[in-house]
Amino acid sequence: MINCLWCGKKETEKLRLGDLILFKKIESTVCCQECRQKLVKLAGRSVCPGCCREWLEAGLCSDCLRWQADYPDYVFKQIALYQYNAFLKEWIEAFKYKGDHRLAQLFKQEVREYFNQPVHKNKICIPIPISQTSLELRGFNQVEAILQAAEIAYLPVLHHIGTGKKQSSKDRKGRMLSPQPFQLDERYREQLKDRDVILVDDVYTTGRTLFHAAELLRTTELKTIETFTIAR
Repeated sequence: MINCLWCGKKETEKLRLGDLILFKKIESTVCCQECRQKLVKLAGRSVCPGCCREWLEAGLCSDCLRWQADYPDYVFKQIALYQYNAFLKEWIEAFKYKGDHRLAQLFKQEVREYFNQPVHKNKICIPIPISQTSLELRGFNQVEAILQAAEIAYLPVLHHIGTGKKQSSKDRKGRMLSPQPFQLDERYREQLKDRDVILVDDVYTTGRTLFHAAELLRTTELKTIETFTIAR
């Protein structure tokens, strides 16, 4: 029996025969089927190969083409789990802005499955940091909370030093014109040398935040950068 963390509905958990036969560890769910059906998985859908935005045409989307003009030698590799819809907008509001830390658990299974793939073995996971003001108001970094819930190790390589309005309060133009808000912690520079890195954020909107972070990381001698978000 589970209690959905989102709606509070009680539901009997269904076990898969394959998991029982193979003696797999049973991962307890924290979200009922009704709420899960509100999530639109991007895997298997037609998306931009650069940013995972739903995209019916061939090649990079218009957003990625603009970024490509600014970063011509950047290898675009972004993965998002879900489409940013009304359900995820409400989740962000409750989790990120109202500070309901429990909601980090909603995507722990999907996040764990993604990062535990053999292809990601030995890659360094780096969360996007938040400002000191946001940390004091919220009490936690939402990206770190998501990774902690999924039991994914990470390195706090970046620090937020920006001031002024938060990205969420700006329109698209304001986001795009935002100055560099991050600083690289030099203590980790040597650890990044010749390593593959995955930058993690909660939502990919314009890409500005992730490109700011990637810009700093590319000053090190790391091998590759890819990015991961819950939603796009």
